[in-house]
Amino acid sequence: MNSPMSTDEPAAPSASDCESPTETDSQKQLRLFVSMLTIRLLHKCDTLQSRTGSGVAAHMKTLVSQTMEGLPVTSSFSADGKDIKKVCKAVQKDLQKKYGSKGLVQAVIRQEDATADAVIVQCLQTHTRAFNRLTGKETLFSQLA
Repeated sequence: MNSPMSTDEPAAPSASDCESPTETDSQKQLRLFVSMLTIRLLHKCDTLQSRTGSGVAAHMKTLVSQTMEGLPVTSSFSADGKDIKKVCKAVQKDLQKKYGSKGLVQAVIRQEDATADAVIVQCLQTHTRAFNRLTGKETLFSQLA
């Protein structure tokens, strides 16, 4: 029987643990946008400085993966640094409304709680979708007619 588990050949490593080896250019662009947005959010919420590198990396990977799961790509996507800055600011404001203050947002992010992460992911997804609709760029999400 030729199952993937029974071969003696090692699996080919991908360029990144977060990246699927069959991602399209559009998916890669979206993943890069979400990754940079997540890094900026964690930086702006002052949650990077007090944590270890491996802890931050693991939490970021979780947030990016969960955010990407809710963003189906149907065509090309492009954004620049200014776009990331604008979307991040909107995400921050949304999180501050939900939690009441910047300090509480910081505390929630540092906890790395699954419930809090779900709120953060929902905000990242919502504002990424809104960015795409408002910019008039090619339709990224077919489900948002």
